[in-house]
Amino acid sequence: MNQDKIGRFIAEMRKQHNLTQREFAEALDISDKTVSKWECGNGMPELSLMQPICEILDINLNELFSGEKLTDADYKKKAEENMLNLIREAENTKKNIVGGKVLGNAVNVDLNVSEIHKSNIEFWDTIGNEFLGTTSLPNWGGYLPSEDKLNLMGKLSGKRVLEICCGSGRSLKYVADLGAADLWGLDISKNQLERAKDFLEEQEIIANLVHSPMEDECGLPTDYFDIVFSVYGIGWTTNLDKTFKLIRSYLKKNGAFIFGWSHPIHKCVSVENGKLIFSNSYFNEEWYCADMSDKEILLSNRMLSTYINALANNGFVIEKLIEETDREKAMISDNDFGRKALMLPTAFIIKARK
Repeated sequence: MNQDKIGRFIAEMRKQHNLTQREFAEALDISDKTVSKWECGNGMPELSLMQPICEILDINLNELFSGEKLTDADYKKKAEENMLNLIREAENTKKNIVGGKVLGNAVNVDLNVSEIHKSNIEFWDTIGNEFLGTTSLPNWGGYLPSEDKLNLMGKLSGKRVLEICCGSGRSLKYVADLGAADLWGLDISKNQLERAKDFLEEQEIIANLVHSPMEDECGLPTDYFDIVFSVYGIGWTTNLDKTFKLIRSYLKKNGAFIFGWSHPIHKCVSVENGKLIFSNSYFNEEWYCADMSDKEILLSNRMLSTYINALANNGFVIEKLIEETDREKAMISDNDFGRKALMLPTAFIIKARK
């Protein structure tokens, strides 16, 4: 489908109905920025919004997909063309999942590191914590058992510890309370680091906070840390091999690298009418762009073997792979995320050594 043409058509019909972008957006319960994005040809409305758009603009779905008003003679021909286009677009549109959030409109995109960083930084600088929620130790994410139960880090007294994607600093406080002596945090978002700095200062905790993408060399000390860890952070990297190579360089010999992330099978399965439905191929590792409120995120699906092989190729030895569900947490849940966690892993943790 021609996004530019559809966007211009939406703008034309909106103006014919004497609606501003803000008024149109309010009628759809979305942001005016989203409307602007459609009208500039930079995105398409979600399926759930298409019928309401047609009702407000006094058009039909066939006209919306065609990007023009249709005569009776054109209607059938355009309907067939639009149906074929919808089938083709379905191949490039996936239902991906981040944490417990289902992304109803996730479109495959090409890898562009600067664009990925720009979108993801803006997301975490603004609504990231509020939209996805924050996961920090002792919770590893999803319905995984907690660090209090797993004890993956072992004794932390006197240890040098680095957190990748440190967010608001809650996990650094957790390891500080267990005796870690030298704390470091790395994050791509300046706003997140400011939150972490303010929070840790309130707790009278000293930490070295570094602003950088995890896949870039950023001056962190090498052969220095006893433990490098990340809670729901590693999956945001644009270069897994380079990230793991750098993390290995930061660690002392026999140092531990521990990270948790959304399980790739979790991203393939959604809950529809109480049933688990495969909505994406496990083998699809393409980059995708997804709308999150009025922001976008760009992520890559990766198979579990991709993480394991990247660790092995960069000099790590796998010590543990955890993909179990804390059944007690899942059983008391009243949402589809928890019910799904009783049937398949929603997250995983890997512990590896240099």
